[in-house]
Amino acid sequence: MLEERRAPISEGTSLVSDAPLAVGEAGLQGPDSYQLGERIPISDYDVTLRVVPGASLTDAEIARTIELLRLSFNGGPGWFELPVPESDHLRWKLMDAPFETRALIVEQSDGRMVGFSANLYRPWLVRGELRHGRDSVESALHPEYQGTGLYGRRRALAAEFPQMEDFRISFGSHPASLHIRQREGRPNVANPLDNLVRPLDVGRYAGRGATARRNDGSRTDGSRTRIALERQQGRRLPRPTVLKQAVWQGRLLRQQVRYRPLDFRKDRSTILTVERFDERINSFFEKAARPFALIQRRDQHGLNWRYADRRGGPFTIRLAEEGDEIVGYAVTRATGTGAHLADVLALPGREDIAHALIRDAMALGRRMRAPAIRSWMVENHPYHRLLLHNGFMPVRRIVVPAFTDYGNTKDYGFLHDPRAPLHIMLGDTDHI
Repeated sequence: MLEERRAPISEGTSLVSDAPLAVGEAGLQGPDSYQLGERIPISDYDVTLRVVPGASLTDAEIARTIELLRLSFNGGPGWFELPVPESDHLRWKLMDAPFETRALIVEQSDGRMVGFSANLYRPWLVRGELRHGRDSVESALHPEYQGTGLYGRRRALAAEFPQMEDFRISFGSHPASLHIRQREGRPNVANPLDNLVRPLDVGRYAGRGATARRNDGSRTDGSRTRIALERQQGRRLPRPTVLKQAVWQGRLLRQQVRYRPLDFRKDRSTILTVERFDERINSFFEKAARPFALIQRRDQHGLNWRYADRRGGPFTIRLAEEGDEIVGYAVTRATGTGAHLADVLALPGREDIAHALIRDAMALGRRMRAPAIRSWMVENHPYHRLLLHNGFMPVRRIVVPAFTDYGNTKDYGFLHDPRAPLHIMLGDTDHI
């Protein structure tokens, strides 16, 4: 099945589809491999591993997964603060995704879940060819088993299953995942992925708390990253708010002096809010994707799953149109606690449109009284300078994407080039 997916896309072949994406008809059901749903003992531990399609998860398994995440992440990961039940979000992510997902469940003999992770087989375009990249999410281990070696043993056993993907691309930010990546020698994507922040209200941004609110009103660190863990452990000493405010005010002023406002010609585009993407987004993406050697596939079906379903988050979709044609779009998640530019894309050569959409996202953040807006952008990207000229500042890098080519082919060599044309944004990952 992989050979069919790797066939070059010829002129006139559509890069997008309204149908959910399947990853191989046989899946993990090879004749000499483990079977989906089979309980596989993990030696030296009184536990078993079970791999199941994400779409087949039961209500009881969803509930046990949420409880495990709550225990493993000091109250739950960041998405626990979304204004929807945690079970709804997990069903959206693993059961209703327009591509294949797999859940890896570690259980004791009495059925108690002590480990969980999920694999998302997202569709990507690699130099115009449709391929699948595996991204692991929701990796959790019960505190009783943390540090015992079970996580590594589970990973080794899971690696014996036939690969469902062409490559693996990971965006882990937890120290454990970063350590495993380094130990395994998985190479990082060479074009640096910048984490950029633009304060919108310096006073409120400097005085923001390090924690967020959960659905029940209690506070959580959502400790997924090295920075959050260091805060918990007291290794990042707090500064006085007045000092932080002065530092950020100085940084913002320096950024505005260094990167003067850009003056694009007056364009004829109109930016409007829509509830969902329509079929025009498919032909738009076919044109917009051409400059990039690596970009996650964006089509009507996938974009509406990602941004138009409230279980995934409260996103605002903004379309830039000229007449009846879509020339760009941006997606922002903005609340009173913060704003995120999840995605922005314009037609090739239309930096004026991307610039207008970035400024529009900032205006949305201000209307929602967000203290700041954050975005991801690889350093060598035509939109990177647009962010800089709008006051976005690179801050500490939380995520360094790692890439593993399971086929040992040479056509991924461009990822070792720091100037490779890549398009990777927050919405392409599980970080928002």
